[in-house]
Amino acid sequence: MYGIFLINEAGETVASMGWENLEGDSALLGGFVSALQMFIKKISGNEINELQFGELKLLIGKAGDNYVVTLHAFNDADARAHNQEVIKFVIEQGDNIDDGVLNLVNEMITQETMSEDDKQKVRSGIRGMTDEAMTSMKEWGKKVF
Repeated sequence: MYGIFLINEAGETVASMGWENLEGDSALLGGFVSALQMFIKKISGNEINELQFGELKLLIGKAGDNYVVTLHAFNDADARAHNQEVIKFVIEQGDNIDDGVLNLVNEMITQETMSEDDKQKVRSGIRGMTDEAMTSMKEWGKKVF
């Protein structure tokens, strides 16, 4: 698991772990997830629970009023189980979650460290995702407004 992000419905990143491996601001991910969920909910009545781009998979689940987002290698066979374990932990802990707690959760669940090659894949994937998302959002905004 490359990262864990706890995001409220307003799109604010409440706590994060793993963003230090990426180039950018964790607030961008929070805003992206929140906007994406609002858009998908409006057009389909559902919420999105998985995104895949390049070498990365983003799993999104709900824990109370917050979204739990976990970032994985696209071929991580344990991704869904790890995401569900994080969600369960966040629900049990309530509002007592911060960056340090998420680091411990990651270590307990995965017991793995990220190689430099994996860190580079994550950085590249996130840069590509944010560039594509910004372009798509601008195009959507032009059509809607």
